[in-house]
Amino acid sequence: MNKGFLPLFLKRLSSLLGSLPVRLSARRNLNPVPKTCNIIRLARPSKDYPEKRNVSAIQVDPLSFKPSTLDEASTPPHLSVWVDDLTTPKQAYSFLDKKSSPTLVLRLKVEEVCKIVGISSAERKHLGMLKVIWVHLFSDPKTKKTRDLRLGAEGHSGITGLEEKKPIPEGLTKQQEKNLRKDLRSKLAELASSELLDE
Repeated sequence: MNKGFLPLFLKRLSSLLGSLPVRLSARRNLNPVPKTCNIIRLARPSKDYPEKRNVSAIQVDPLSFKPSTLDEASTPPHLSVWVDDLTTPKQAYSFLDKKSSPTLVLRLKVEEVCKIVGISSAERKHLGMLKVIWVHLFSDPKTKKTRDLRLGAEGHSGITGLEEKKPIPEGLTKQQEKNLRKDLRSKLAELASSELLDE
């Protein structure tokens, strides 16, 4: 074997692994998801979808980004999303308890999510409210001893900062808190691209 082959091979392999958007070592539970990643969120189309029948004409409902009761009860509370390099929309759909048809696939860039500036009033703006973290799934959510090994489980993540009980910036009134959460959801809806799940 050529003596120069192995070092060159290892160098190329290292370069390839280092360039992967989602490296294994970075996927520890509750660690930040790399900002180069894209995430998906599954939602129901708006009520006017049957009339339009055109996904490009569907306006994304900001309530699609409201954490569920289960999301709120999780530790930490988060909005359930999936990294699309690791989970396909069909795989994400298989994890839903309450399945609906049709289903809308919302796509976002982690970097853009983290740059969102929330507004609670005309005078107050808030940067860095939203973060995207890995949220591991377990076969038994209570003991959290065994990872869920179903296809697509590896990509489960969460957007933090949208939950009702999140510690918010000090000095805000209840109305300003409400305004801030509503504004964050609206900006996520504006950033999201949408498509129908191909069933």
